Amino acid sequence: MQIGKLQVIIIIIAIAAAIFAVLIFSGLLPGFGTFSPAEVKQISMWGSVEEDILARTLADLERSSRIEVSYQEKDPEDFEKTLNDALAAGKGPDVVIFSSDLILPLEDKLRSIPAASVSERAFRDAFADGTEILLNKNGEAIGLPFLIDPIVLYYNRDLFRNEAIALGPKTWDEFLSASQKLTKINKAGAITQAGAALGVETNVRHYKEIFSLLVLQTGAPLVKRGTLAVNFSPDGQQTDTVSSALRFYTDFANPKKVSYSWPRTMPPSDEAFSRELLAMYFAPASELAGIREKNPHLNFDIASVPQISGGKLNITYGKFLSLGVTRQSKDFTSGLAAIQFLASKDQLSAIAEAALLAPSRRDLLAGKPNSPLLETIYRETVKFRGWLDIDYQKTSVIFQEMIKSVYTGVKTEVEASRDAKIQLQNLYSN
Repeated sequence: MQIGKLQVIIIIIAIAAAIFAVLIFSGLLPGFGTFSPAEVKQISMWGSVEEDILARTLADLERSSRIEVSYQEKDPEDFEKTLNDALAAGKGPDVVIFSSDLILPLEDKLRSIPAASVSERAFRDAFADGTEILLNKNGEAIGLPFLIDPIVLYYNRDLFRNEAIALGPKTWDEFLSASQKLTKINKAGAITQAGAALGVETNVRHYKEIFSLLVLQTGAPLVKRGTLAVNFSPDGQQTDTVSSALRFYTDFANPKKVSYSWPRTMPPSDEAFSRELLAMYFAPASELAGIREKNPHLNFDIASVPQISGGKLNITYGKFLSLGVTRQSKDFTSGLAAIQFLASKDQLSAIAEAALLAPSRRDLLAGKPNSPLLETIYRETVKFRGWLDIDYQKTSVIFQEMIKSVYTGVKTEVEASRDAKIQLQNLYSN
């Protein structure tokens, strides 16, 4: 069949038009780039995670979803104030990476995620137990769980070997026994090597977290999510487990007790552990890199935190980072897409490994990481719990006064617990 001249001309025009259209929509033809259907969305994000850890994921996000994220790494110590000041001035970010300490303080500043995007059932199925405190009264999440930082037990392998202690203690009874063996007292009655750093609030880093761990293991929630009622007793019981936790904790600073191992004259517990003056040290998993940096020659390992002998619960305390979109954001759709991408399986796996923290996703926690240290961190993450802190500084002062009043003899454990509960409830009621 012979093609006529008219048909040839039509075909040439059609091909030219097609090429022209491709050039227009790709932005390659000068003067027509503004009509590109693949316009890049630009949003801002603040957090305390190191920028290098997020760089690859944010680049992948831009390539795959055409969402460009401008990330600013902030100091975690004053993150809340910096963020609140920026939001008040109308200059806040679209997306924030925030600590679980800030769930209540930031709740009214974050957009909840619609159930159509992440239902309560989908949230609970996807993310680790303990992160459900992100769910508000309506069952909507105010953010997506990201990285989890459980408390672990750091211990000095050399000091353990010197006392023929083969394994980290699995129960608090074993912990007490190990601490007694590892504590060395000279002829003048001064402790030269401490088995464990508990008892006071002055030179014990993470005293609040350690004490929270002791209480949560008894089944007492400290603060209930739905009502924000302060509860020092396990559900369905009247027993005040905070007073018994106070007794156990403060005995480590009492020279008259067999558990005595930690005087106020010792340096801060993190420093003492690095200097090999302390055999066992409770701290978040996130301190791992810092301990290595302080003393590269320190022969240490991490283990699960001890549990109550014969206890019904196997729990550690932990905090976690979450991803949220601020109410101030003018592009909620892009912000939501960004946090969902960061919390996706492949991206979160790489981020968690780089950060030496645990991912929040159940499907990742069910796997086995490459590092034996991460294996312990993952295992502890599965059983971590936390509680809703309304104001970290103010509640810390209440915990300080409670502990100090007992070891100085100003109050009994029962009196200190009673007064702290009243103070906390007043704080949550205002």
